[in-house]
Amino acid sequence: MHFNLLSKIGAVLAVIGVIGYVVIFPSVIAKDGQDFVSQARTDANGDENFRDYDSGDKVIIVDKVIRMQYSFDEEGATSIWVESIGNGNVIRFVCDSNYMNDFGIGDNIVLELEIVDEGGGEGFLCEASGRLSTTTEYAFVGLILLGIGMLVFGFVRARKQPSVAQDDWGVPAPPAMAPAPVAPPPAMVPPGLPPQPQNPPSMAAIPGAPPVAPPSAAPSNMTITVPPGVVPGQVLTVTMPNGQVVNVQVPPGCTPGSQFTISVTQ
Repeated sequence: MHFNLLSKIGAVLAVIGVIGYVVIFPSVIAKDGQDFVSQARTDANGDENFRDYDSGDKVIIVDKVIRMQYSFDEEGATSIWVESIGNGNVIRFVCDSNYMNDFGIGDNIVLELEIVDEGGGEGFLCEASGRLSTTTEYAFVGLILLGIGMLVFGFVRARKQPSVAQDDWGVPAPPAMAPAPVAPPPAMVPPGLPPQPQNPPSMAAIPGAPPVAPPSAAPSNMTITVPPGVVPGQVLTVTMPNGQVVNVQVPPGCTPGSQFTISVTQ
């Protein structure tokens, strides 16, 4: 089965999307809860700061819920404990909404944090959601869907026209042009000899034409110019105007460029 360029590009995009969604996003772009809290530092005044983050930075955390409690120590907020940190009472993520009906123990969760200034230190705002919650995830899923669509479209197009030659994009290729006819090379004429006349078509070759008597034999005269490099007594092979080929000896006293006449009877 021929896979055109459209199908190949679709397959590559789909593979990139799968790798990005399954591998790159969870392990490179996103962090787990422990990676984030390990950035926290508390100074002598009791102010907390995050070593690698500044106010306004966005952080994505992908982890698993092991404990949830609404209004644990802050009214109207949901405290979420994640697997990578543990279910101690101190280290948790507090999100300013009620997520008790959205997640349960053992569910995967995506926490979108925004680092904010809190007086002399830093804190964060938290929003919780399931997967497909960020622009990056949607981009990877979009690549998967686009790649699969291009792959299927190219495959179906190739199946519909299996016997037609196609270019790399699946478009039927134009038919091959027939080679231009080549004229036969002209006959070579020895230097110094007049061109041979072409014989007219014989009447005998025409169907229904009356028989034609052969012409009577008659002497044929021809003037020959001695070619360069030819000496008296040398034999030349020439073609008469009637097509007869004869051998002629150059007469004495004839030099290159001079002429002499011969008479030949058919």
